[in-house]
Amino acid sequence: MSRTNPKRVHMLVVFVGLAVIVILLIIQSSGQETGEDKDGPVFPRLYHDQVIFESRTTMNNADVLLINTSSGEQWDLSDHEANQYRPDIDKDRAVWQDKRFGYWNIYLKNLTTGSLTQITNLSDRETTPHISGDRIVYITERNGSQDTAIFNISTGKEQMICIAPDVQWQPDIDGDWVVWEDWRRGPKSEGDIYAYNIPENQEIEITNSTSSDWFPSVSDGWAVWQSNRRGNFDIIAENLTTKKQVQITTDPARQWLPAISGDIIVWTDERNRQWDIYGYNLSSGSEFRITTDTGNDAWPTVSDKKVAYISYPENGRSKLVTTEISG
Repeated sequence: MSRTNPKRVHMLVVFVGLAVIVILLIIQSSGQETGEDKDGPVFPRLYHDQVIFESRTTMNNADVLLINTSSGEQWDLSDHEANQYRPDIDKDRAVWQDKRFGYWNIYLKNLTTGSLTQITNLSDRETTPHISGDRIVYITERNGSQDTAIFNISTGKEQMICIAPDVQWQPDIDGDWVVWEDWRRGPKSEGDIYAYNIPENQEIEITNSTSSDWFPSVSDGWAVWQSNRRGNFDIIAENLTTKKQVQITTDPARQWLPAISGDIIVWTDERNRQWDIYGYNLSSGSEFRITTDTGNDAWPTVSDKKVAYISYPENGRSKLVTTEISG
């Protein structure tokens, strides 16, 4: 059986992902007034009262910043002029992809001690890290296509958990579970969702269809993602142990970029002819609206009952906003 051209799949997947990012960056830039500081936040990740994010000076340059939402204190975690992209945070550890030596590698910073550790040291691309406890998941291209790897901070050992053909990307990790977007069946698959149970060393196929299943997130054994199985993007959730699946949204507008923490799911929603942030409580089965302002809101992230997102007002610069879910 012939294998799908990996370069074709890679270009398709990259185009899909970059299209979303470019749209948001164009909106971010278009809101800037003449003479304003051009910095803008993207890719926020929240842990309790700490938000880590990219602060972009241009579409091609970014540093990593951290804000304590309780005290208002802010830190620039970057210690190099090169780009730092796609940060994540768990407890007192932050990770990001870093290009200070000409190649994308993964870095880890201990926020308590201030120590910085280079996790990967390769001439291939290692990107999109996420951290949970002692484990960091990321994508590596050392084998000629995008594969999924885990690094154990305590042991210093790396484990390849998926080396299937073509593209795996957009990984997330929580506890013993890893999820990612997978294109091993080529462009006709439109993208599927896979999971991996670390203690059992077991890969699990979550979706296998011709619909587009993208941007997964995982927490407490639940995976969420966006799927266009009904003709437009909705949010789907599945319990990775029981296989119980829940259709979170059914509105005919598009819902996308989901994130989950515990029993709370958040996403970007277009039902009001603008981008708003909505949420869903898995325990109660109730949906709720988080943002009601004019303009667009996107890139939601959630931790406990707190939500952070990027606001793109009709006039003025984009900004990072945090709020608390009531009830």
